[in-house]
Amino acid sequence: MSHLSDLSGQLRHQGDSGRTAVRCGDESVSYRELDAHADAWAAWLRERTRPGDRVATLCRSSIEQIALLYGCARAGRVLMPLSYRLRPPELAALVADATPALLLHDAGHGDLAADTLRRCAHRPVLSPLVQPRGAAEGSGDVDPEGTVLLIHTSGSSGRPRGVPLSHRMCVATGEALDGVAALGPDDVVVQLLPQHHTGGWTVLPLLALARGATLIVEPEFDADRALHRLADATVTMAVPTMYRMMADSASFGTADLSSLRLAVCGGAALPGQLARIWWERGVPLCQGYGLTEAGPNVLCVPPGSVEASAGWTGVPYQGVEVALAGVAAGPGTGELLVRGPAVFGGYWGGPPHHGWLHTGDLAERDERGWYRIVGRLDDGYVSGGENVTAAEVERVLCTHPAVVDATVVGIPDKRWGEVGVAFVVARSTVDEEGLRAWCRERLAGFKVPARVSVVESLPSTGLGKVRRDVLREMAREAR
Repeated sequence: MSHLSDLSGQLRHQGDSGRTAVRCGDESVSYRELDAHADAWAAWLRERTRPGDRVATLCRSSIEQIALLYGCARAGRVLMPLSYRLRPPELAALVADATPALLLHDAGHGDLAADTLRRCAHRPVLSPLVQPRGAAEGSGDVDPEGTVLLIHTSGSSGRPRGVPLSHRMCVATGEALDGVAALGPDDVVVQLLPQHHTGGWTVLPLLALARGATLIVEPEFDADRALHRLADATVTMAVPTMYRMMADSASFGTADLSSLRLAVCGGAALPGQLARIWWERGVPLCQGYGLTEAGPNVLCVPPGSVEASAGWTGVPYQGVEVALAGVAAGPGTGELLVRGPAVFGGYWGGPPHHGWLHTGDLAERDERGWYRIVGRLDDGYVSGGENVTAAEVERVLCTHPAVVDATVVGIPDKRWGEVGVAFVVARSTVDEEGLRAWCRERLAGFKVPARVSVVESLPSTGLGKVRRDVLREMAREAR
């Protein structure tokens, strides 16, 4: 297991190898080529930027962006990948917040980048993301505490905030993850998450390159193509929405999944029904939990315990400490607190953070010491003086045979203070009052939603996290 303290050194350690480092579409690059490519980017950046400058990107996942990250690591710059799914006003707000020196774009996002900058008072230099030409140079001294990635949170309940990730954080989260993944040169890792998300880097990809494995990167998610890629894979990671889309594909039943020894699910809760679909195909699909502010890896299902994991996110990774606010020991429910070497030091432009990270997630711990996330602190509401946890009502709705997915939000009510409104996605025609009756048979009256709305889909972020803020506004407008 490598103990090199910076990303630059980890790649350099593999740099003499002619083995394939990354494949993306029809392109591939060896470790030797990637190492040299990173040096070229470092030299290019030193000519155009200053230490600590942010280098923003608007592009699909690519080998080029991976080389750029390592170039930033060697030059003491900060890669700031932006989501191309955002609209220009949203992107302009992120540019104004972090004031990057450069904005690099791929061939498909030049117009989006230009439109974004027209809305910005701060104007970074605009340039295509293409392999730099000219003499390469090696890396100098790298500060392990220096920021190497600036990832913006998904903004599922408010304005996105920048989370600086240091070399030390990235290495620490990789070391923790390797206690479960145990990656080596013979592994093939398929990465399905976009590179503007923390999971597109620190959940498997950077660890794979530190261990000499082959990394397969998808430019953009497509269920059928992803299933084809998994025929070569030993390890993969995706969010529930992606696993659901692959399971719904006509080619799922015949896809070759025999080489997969580990499939991690994160980003949102993994429904037990979906997990079992993959288990029946012989794939050890298991839930993990994390957040960008913690690097992101926090909880995982222990190896060999997958079939006992439905609905649970397991135990802390090695080196990660967790606690429940207000719960001393044993079973209980409370806000999940996290601390450890991969926890951030504060939001970009905000005050420093020390000690326990308050996640805002409400978690339950059982007698085994296993955890599961049961909701957000701000997802709950108080109806008639009684506390209601949205996740509990959602679980009951999802037991209805016609319900595919459900989200419950609380809105103000003159009589009860707050009431719940449920938004349900159904696989067949369903009676909304019948769903309320279903809840009444299984829940106390104050927990039964005041209204149920059947919708075609739930509004979500690019990674499938439900936009509860949008649903609350919809519920208020419906009144």
